[in-house]
Amino acid sequence: MNYQEFVGSVTGFLREALPCGTELSLVPLEKNNGVILEGLTVRKEGRRAAPAIYLDPYYQEYLSGRSLRQIQETILDCCEENEFSEHFDADFFSDYRRVRPNVVYKLINYKKNEKLLERIPHVPFLNLAVVFYCLLPDTPVGSATVLIHNSHMEYWKITCSELYSDAKQNTPRLLPAEIKSMSQVLSELSDGPAPSKDDEVPMYILTNARKAMGAACILYDGMLKYCSQWLDSSFYLLPSSIHEVILIPKEAVTDGRELAAMVRDINRTQVLITEVLSDEIYFYSSQSGQLSMIKEEKKQ
Repeated sequence: MNYQEFVGSVTGFLREALPCGTELSLVPLEKNNGVILEGLTVRKEGRRAAPAIYLDPYYQEYLSGRSLRQIQETILDCCEENEFSEHFDADFFSDYRRVRPNVVYKLINYKKNEKLLERIPHVPFLNLAVVFYCLLPDTPVGSATVLIHNSHMEYWKITCSELYSDAKQNTPRLLPAEIKSMSQVLSELSDGPAPSKDDEVPMYILTNARKAMGAACILYDGMLKYCSQWLDSSFYLLPSSIHEVILIPKEAVTDGRELAAMVRDINRTQVLITEVLSDEIYFYSSQSGQLSMIKEEKKQ
């Protein structure tokens, strides 16, 4: 069964299983870095909220051997989950006075998201872009976010500068930064002490308490200076993903440009395409207090 046949089978099953009056629509949903995924929106009669279900992951499960019936039942369970729509106040987003305390920012790649950036407020930052989203209060089905578009800004009659000012105050408060050594992180993931080697390059992970969109911690007032003081060194900054960055003390690296190849390899093999932040590496100087990109010299 190809993808289109799979989608037809799922939607046909849902039309028969869901209550009369439920609207099903297939829409392209743009993710980070220009990735377009197909989403199935499910709008129940009398409901304003219409949750979207990404179908591609389910198709991959089907290709891996999971039965079509099991997948259909799982998607039906998602559609019948009404706790979010019951607890989500759709009118909340119409009043910026209510939205303002939850406006936060994240970092994405500028070049990979040029089309998206035409439709959303943003602030350039090196080869990246600061964009804004609303961090909705936790619901019984988890946290949710809403990316802020130009249309929202026009409706609220506010400017990008106002969004940035609000996000600058809110993000460190709602998503406080955390910095840990790589060995500590690995130890926590494995529920035991991580093996250490004396010749390993010391690495430190900077992210936020939710470990989501944590690369934006580098924008927090005084954060890079604090990291430099904490490391007692200038440092290289590797964009591990949109969720975190890796810090390496300057003295631990002979040639920082060699790190670029490592970042590119990690981005190609270990990071989801929608979570890649940048192929470039950066350097923070404790003397100048500035973060800059390191350009890799091309081989002749």
